[in-house]
Amino acid sequence: MSRQPTSLLFDLFVAGQQARTLLSRVMGPAPLRPDQYAVYSAVLEFGPVTPTELARLLGMPLTTLLEYTHPMEHLKHARRLVNARDQRSYLLELTASGREVHRRTNAVFEVASAALLARLEIPELEARQTLRAIAKAAAAANEAVG
Repeated sequence: MSRQPTSLLFDLFVAGQQARTLLSRVMGPAPLRPDQYAVYSAVLEFGPVTPTELARLLGMPLTTLLEYTHPMEHLKHARRLVNARDQRSYLLELTASGREVHRRTNAVFEVASAALLARLEIPELEARQTLRAIAKAAAAANEAVG
């Protein structure tokens, strides 16, 4: 009996669950949770950056992003800078202590990353390009449905 193929969205869900499980298992002792590490990484990589741009880069609503950045600021892991281009907004960057907690978490994250890459059956660049194309399509679909 042949099985009905699942949808791409189902496959993405499964891949996301497997990635979350891997990161949770490996990063348990790390200073940051996997989701926090992703936000810190984006601020480090793209900062100084506005919260709106950071939310867009991470593919999450601004309100969700702020649930991450407010504690970062409270812990003095991030600071606000004046946004010369838009006085109604601000720029966010990691502080020295934010970079340090990111560095300590990165050491653990790299274990999970290496384990995944060692088992990847296609070139990493091809996988990353495919994932970016899927993310772009999902963002466009989000716009289309409202």
